[in-house]
Amino acid sequence: MSDEYWIWGSAATAPRILHSMVRVADLERSLAFYCGTLGMQVLSRVDVEAGRFSIVFISFAGDYSAPAIELTWNWDHPANQEGYSHGTGYGHVAIGIPDLHGFCAQLEARGVPIVTGPKTLLPGAPALAFIRDPDGYSIELIQTSRQTTPAS
Repeated sequence: MSDEYWIWGSAATAPRILHSMVRVADLERSLAFYCGTLGMQVLSRVDVEAGRFSIVFISFAGDYSAPAIELTWNWDHPANQEGYSHGTGYGHVAIGIPDLHGFCAQLEARGVPIVTGPKTLLPGAPALAFIRDPDGYSIELIQTSRQTTPAS
């Protein structure tokens, strides 16, 4: 039994979220966004010549102990030029951000449009915002620290 295929663990006693997968049209562009702009790290990459696809796992953690996003790039797929259809069932990937307002300001400075600016839905709830990745997938950013407040 090869340990390389047990990256998510082999002695779990409870269910947990492992990853969400999105298909991307340009892997390098997506890696630049998720890693360069959002600050995620590449956990692993597998290029499968026989199947003509690549899979890259990325996460904010340096290992597989936390949830990850799987970027799947099908090398020769027509959607690489035309774009993928997101369908009506896809919602979003949610990322916790300690200083949401500061992070959104950093994203805007880097040219990333904020689709829905930081706001709270209920009194006392954490703020949230929405952006889109280079393929148009929705990403929800949720305030995860009570220690940061919006700039006045």
